[in-house]
Amino acid sequence: MHALLRSPRTRLFVALATTAVIFAAALACSRASSAPVPEDAQTDAAASGRRSDPSIDAELATEPDVLPDPHVAPGECKRLPYTPPAAKTTQYGELCRPSTDQRDLAIVLIHGGSGVGGALEVLRPWTTRLLAEGYVTFNIDYHLFTEGGQSPVYPLPEQNVKAAVQFVRGAGNALGVRKDRVVVQGMSAGARLGAQAYVTPDDPWFGGNELWPDVSDVVNGFIGFYHTYDGSMKYANQYYGGPEPPEPGTPGAPASTTPAMAALRERWDRADSIAHAANAKGPALLISGSRDWDEIDRQMAEFEAALTGAGQSCRVVIIEGGGHGFDQGSATRLSKLGEQAATEVLNWLNEMFPQSPPRPAQSNDPDLANAPNYTGQAPTTYQPRPRTSTRPVAPTTYGSSSSTSTVAATSTSVAPSTTAPATSTHPSTTSAPTTTAPPPTSAPPTGAPVGEP
Repeated sequence: MHALLRSPRTRLFVALATTAVIFAAALACSRASSAPVPEDAQTDAAASGRRSDPSIDAELATEPDVLPDPHVAPGECKRLPYTPPAAKTTQYGELCRPSTDQRDLAIVLIHGGSGVGGALEVLRPWTTRLLAEGYVTFNIDYHLFTEGGQSPVYPLPEQNVKAAVQFVRGAGNALGVRKDRVVVQGMSAGARLGAQAYVTPDDPWFGGNELWPDVSDVVNGFIGFYHTYDGSMKYANQYYGGPEPPEPGTPGAPASTTPAMAALRERWDRADSIAHAANAKGPALLISGSRDWDEIDRQMAEFEAALTGAGQSCRVVIIEGGGHGFDQGSATRLSKLGEQAATEVLNWLNEMFPQSPPRPAQSNDPDLANAPNYTGQAPTTYQPRPRTSTRPVAPTTYGSSSSTSTVAATSTSVAPSTTAPATSTHPSTTSAPTTTAPPPTSAPPTGAPVGEP
């Protein structure tokens, strides 16, 4: 059995020593011990997306943490730095644990915003909904760029997502999370980033100071909402450092290339998550609205075909009547359509990552009657990448490991109170939303990150 290590163990001790100083000042944290990660135990369980056999469970349970304890108790949320000390910029996330009945899985949430905007506060309704069913959540900010400024941007935001996955896994025991149960959920541009982390597990090309040494960045499951997955995006030329060059051997391709042109070609090629789907190590759930861009639907089908062709489970869900961002109801609540999508997410999580003893996917019916009646925006469009001869073709029928469904709009529900309590200004630690369902309406903390200037 070989370990999931990408660098010598001595790098680990240097990084931990530096990290311990930061956490001691900002978080009063202590160092945890380190040990190699058993790759076969982790990746076998991740590949199926289901609980592994008892012998593997026992092995994972005894695997030590390699990052400091973030000291987030049940019922707490803390806003914490998650990037390594040597990273170019310090990025923060909001780490929350349910008060009771915690499951053994954590979900890293990634907001959208075309790479130039957005913030983690937008996804607090998802934090609330997931906490209500026992999931640990890590809602992150990441590197944003300014239109017309930095170029290339890739792959810094993608490295941030990987570092967030490492942060949760590296302290998994302290958080009550299994190290082979770290799921990423991305919304719009966040789905593109999450997909990149999902299909490039422990890829050394993304290594360096932006990632924690000796901690796996494998994504054990992926949930993507309303975005393309081939690297197409707004501001693509700036993001990748220039227009996409012609593929070698195609009309218009130069007879020879420079190192700069080769690096540009490689960035564009690596950004295509569909082309790299065979590297994924867990199941996927792809969701969009019926009123969103048809290019998203086409690429979801292509991504599904590539994943199932590689032996991974993938489910595609279309929310009837949903536009772009249909789930965004209010600062504290998912919309009606968002609650329907949440039901799909919770059912999928419970099926792919069952608990022992078994638990229902939802403790109570979702609150559709009192949820905001927002249905999303007009489709977000941009110039998609040209089709390539190597791109998988979406099937006309789906295999046994894949499924596509359309969720019809409905208004039947059981309604809890929708009054959100006031939140304090700039707390570093606060009580997490109550975890008794129906979904609570109190928001996670709105304060400044611990240690952030």
